[in-house]
Amino acid sequence: MKKIHRNALLSTLAFVLTIIVNALANILPINGLNTGEVSALYPSLFTPAGVTFSIWSVIYLLLLGYIILNWLKADAYAFAETARLFWLSSLLNVSWILAWHYLQVAMSVTIMLLLLLTLAKLFLKVRKISMTTPSEKIFIRLPFTIYFAWICVAIIANVSALLVSINWSALSIAHNIWAIIMMVVASLLAMFITAKYRVPPFALVVVWALFGIYFRWKGSDNEAIAFAALSLLFIVSGIAINTWRQMRFALL
Repeated sequence: MKKIHRNALLSTLAFVLTIIVNALANILPINGLNTGEVSALYPSLFTPAGVTFSIWSVIYLLLLGYIILNWLKADAYAFAETARLFWLSSLLNVSWILAWHYLQVAMSVTIMLLLLLTLAKLFLKVRKISMTTPSEKIFIRLPFTIYFAWICVAIIANVSALLVSINWSALSIAHNIWAIIMMVVASLLAMFITAKYRVPPFALVVVWALFGIYFRWKGSDNEAIAFAALSLLFIVSGIAINTWRQMRFALL
């Protein structure tokens, strides 16, 4: 078997394994708890509404496009450059699910940090590779941009769950203030990466997360969190729109 076809096959197997384990996590469920039930054990004000996690469907559909395009253009330089990192990201994704469902929260944070670093490297790598066709930009560059952005948000939520699990007092800062601080951190990161690398989709992922936090807390006792999420949502959206406009003008 040619190396290029071997890479496509291994990428396919890695993707299928990820989908199967994520599905079984909720179908079985693993360790008797689905992913949301585990999250409920560590209630954090930063965690967005459940509907927000539907973004995983978008991520996996884009990664499916990456796999299909890999078979169609198996000899493309981009796939040779990203294959091993993609395999590693899939292995870390599966490992995180197992650690999370078996309530190993500290281990899950460590695994997610490794996943974040892997996706950061993938994100930077696909930004450097020349891509001329729309299919390459949509199914090679975009999947890892959105995946990386979501894990940037997810690791903050994961760390929050860890702090809840150990009953950390948050330096005596009120929990709602702590949640707002974490939203500000996520927003600043989104604005920095979006402006530096000219990637509006990155900001839009964080906007989606902020919407999820707003949707969860609007009309509740945590109205301050909802207001902060909505305010940050508009600011980050503005950065995304401005970056997109600059990119359009640069092409004229």
